Amino acid sequence: MITYLGYFAGSLTVISFLPQVIRTWKTHHTKDLSFAMFALLVTASSLWIVYGILIKDVPVILTNTGMVLLTGSSGVAKLRFG
Repeated sequence: MITYLGYFAGSLTVISFLPQVIRTWKTHHTKDLSFAMFALLVTASSLWIVYGILIKDVPVILTNTGMVLLTGSSGVAKLRFG
């Protein structure tokens, strides 16, 4: 049961970031977005992935993989359109 809670919480975390990523790519408006924030989030999520692998916690691994992909996508948009 606890693992399902992790999957649910992780899904909500990743899904909550999706509207911002979609909006950023549609509007190309990145002036107010901080590249430093994206760099820190990608770094932190990457470290969480390593942690999840070490403790063999799939929800932690999947959640943070999703966050690296979405945060990285926004960071790319910032570099491309900013």
